[in-house]
Amino acid sequence: MAETEQTRIIAVLDDMFFSSKIREAAKSTGVNVEILKNTNGLIKSLASAPPTLIIVDLNSKKLVPLDLIKELKSSQELKRVPTLGYLSHVQEELKKEAINAGFDVVMPKSRFSRELALILKEYGS
Repeated sequence: MAETEQTRIIAVLDDMFFSSKIREAAKSTGVNVEILKNTNGLIKSLASAPPTLIIVDLNSKKLVPLDLIKELKSSQELKRVPTLGYLSHVQEELKKEAINAGFDVVMPKSRFSRELALILKEYGS
C-alpha cells in the first residue's frame, strides 16, 4: 500500500529515549510515524484523517494517558483506531487501568522495544 496520510502512525510521548527509538525504527521500516509531545487539539486534528495506530507512553506525567484514551475512544471518528500503550513491566495496576480505560493493547516497554519494528510494519502498511 502506498504511504499516505491515512497510513500514518501517531506516537504520543515525551520521553526523548523512546522518541529516538521510535524514529529510528520508523526510518528503518519506511513507516510514517508522527511523534507528538502534547495532546493539544489532538482529537480534532486526528478526526479528519484517523491514523492506523496510536501509541502512547503510559508513564508520561505531562500527557495524562488515561484521560487521553477516554477522549479518543469517545470520539466517533477515532474510537475504532487501534491503540497501544506501553509501561514498565512491574506496573500491573496501571496496566489494568489502561485496559479498562480503553487501550486495545498494553505491553511492557521491553516487549514494545523488542517488537517495535514488527508493530510499525503491521500497522504502517
